Amino acid sequence: MAFSYFTTLFYQEIQGLSPLSTSPRFLPMVLMGTATNIITGMLVHKINANKLVIGAAALTAIAPLLMALANPHSSYWSMIFEAMLLSPIATDTMFTIANLIITEVFPHETHGLAGGVFNTIAQIGNSVGLAVSAVVAGEVTKAKEAAGNPDASALLDGYRASFWTSLAASAVVVVIAGWGLRGSGKVGLKRE
Repeated sequence: MAFSYFTTLFYQEIQGLSPLSTSPRFLPMVLMGTATNIITGMLVHKINANKLVIGAAALTAIAPLLMALANPHSSYWSMIFEAMLLSPIATDTMFTIANLIITEVFPHETHGLAGGVFNTIAQIGNSVGLAVSAVVAGEVTKAKEAAGNPDASALLDGYRASFWTSLAASAVVVVIAGWGLRGSGKVGLKRE
């Protein structure tokens, strides 16, 4: 969530793009998200869930790294396109696997409740992540402006700090997924 929000601001506030020019730049996320869900569905019963999630989280961690290092004056295709492609992989992989685990672990009559709790926690996580990234970006921007940096430069430094924060959060996800799903095995196997 924070990645998408600050990427939008990067496009509009740093690169000076209009909302109409910004929107198509998110199309790779949609396409990759769709492909990720299909591929996850085909692989989840063949590969251990923890390996899928760790791999997906590691790939997604590259996205904020690319945005933190991206030159706002370079081409969209140089680094930003790749970041947009990689950003939805972990979320879509984890969502699919989590829903399959919920249906396997919880009794049939509590699937709706378990799914609702999962989605609520996911939304809280999104909100907290966005709030933390916004605080980091705001504080870095404020400090740079106080040091005499021009507005656009200070704003870019703040956005970059938010991307570094997203990278750190992605690294934490890799560790938590590795530990939390260590015994999960394959999920989504058809049972008679």
